[in-house]
Amino acid sequence: MPPGPFPYPFFGNIPQIMSADPIRPFSKLAEKYGDIFTVTFPNGNAVILNTASLVREARLAPGRQEDLVGKSPESFYPLLEIMGHTMGLSDYSPAYLFERKVFVSAMHIFGAGIEQASVRAGHAVDIAMKEIENKPGRSFSPKNLFESSIVVQLWEWLTSNKVALDDRIVQELNEFSAIVGRQALLNTMYQLFPFLSYLPTQFSREIKRAQQIGKTIFPPEYRAHQENYIPGTIRDLTDSFISAYEKELAKETRKDISSKHIGIPGLMVDVVAVGSETSSTWLTWFFLYNVLYPNVQSKIHDELDAVVGRDRLPNRADAESLPYLQATLCEVERASGMMTLVGTNAIRDTTIAGYPIPKGTFVGLNLAKVHEDKREWQEPEKFKPERFLDEDGKFVGWNKLRGFMPFAIGRRECPGQSLAK
Repeated sequence: MPPGPFPYPFFGNIPQIMSADPIRPFSKLAEKYGDIFTVTFPNGNAVILNTASLVREARLAPGRQEDLVGKSPESFYPLLEIMGHTMGLSDYSPAYLFERKVFVSAMHIFGAGIEQASVRAGHAVDIAMKEIENKPGRSFSPKNLFESSIVVQLWEWLTSNKVALDDRIVQELNEFSAIVGRQALLNTMYQLFPFLSYLPTQFSREIKRAQQIGKTIFPPEYRAHQENYIPGTIRDLTDSFISAYEKELAKETRKDISSKHIGIPGLMVDVVAVGSETSSTWLTWFFLYNVLYPNVQSKIHDELDAVVGRDRLPNRADAESLPYLQATLCEVERASGMMTLVGTNAIRDTTIAGYPIPKGTFVGLNLAKVHEDKREWQEPEKFKPERFLDEDGKFVGWNKLRGFMPFAIGRRECPGQSLAK
């Protein structure tokens, strides 16, 4: 396998990872061990890829697109216990493939009414703006506000229900997301000391609390939708899931797929738990870069004034006429390094860069490092939204630059990216 730091008995490479860099340890290790290296965890080896070329080879090479589509429970513990049955954390199986079809189909069904969805976004934007205007004249972090606003937005898209920022649903979903985030960081601790999951610790209490939140919010909302569902009438994303599920089920001959009452609440969890955290983080970085680069802020403001004016909010139809705004959103994701390590497990023996990668190996895509690779980006240390514009000043799109992978790539790229955009 690819060379890497020498592993300690029992602890593997955890000491080197913890001492490398508190925020981006794998990028620091890449400076010493190169574009591809192996690190050892108590539950097995992980191979880390640090360039766009290696990521593309691993995920897109002809005949090997499905080599890295697994998600083994050991690699993602305790997220499976917290979130329950979700497509995003499912291992590669007929059930996963079926639910991905349902999800993609539902996005298409919902996308047909995207203009209506865009109008609905006005409620969440309005309450966020009012909250900012009501802040006293001192600095504050917008992260929690954005997270709550986006939960308000996602919940309305998901259920048609408008809620306030301080609604119980919003508070509990924020708590759910916070637990998911904290537990993801403690993954290695559980690998080192598996008995922790059986002790009455804060860790185990948080897992039970998240499970309780999930069970009391998503299945009841799905059941209420199912009881009132009218075929052909799409009120929201949950209706889209029901419609797509029935459509795909009619074409399915296999029996080893999940039932609606398990699968659809899981898809609802994916939308809220994954969508709120990533989107609010992205927006928080976006605001920070606008503060740090007032010239960028001025250009965005001028573009908005020219295209939208000051009498209404922007909507999705304006997006194509706002190239600099879209370019800035992309550059924020690239420059901030907010997407660190995402990955999957090999479902069969494969190779990357000539190295053998055994079945079961976790292969991590170090997107923060990919997004600063000097072989792909000129002056990657600089914040330059213009790199996402062509010579005519038009936005080049989300997929044009081969070194830009905000939603990963390949068979397990983010299926909700259209909603995110």
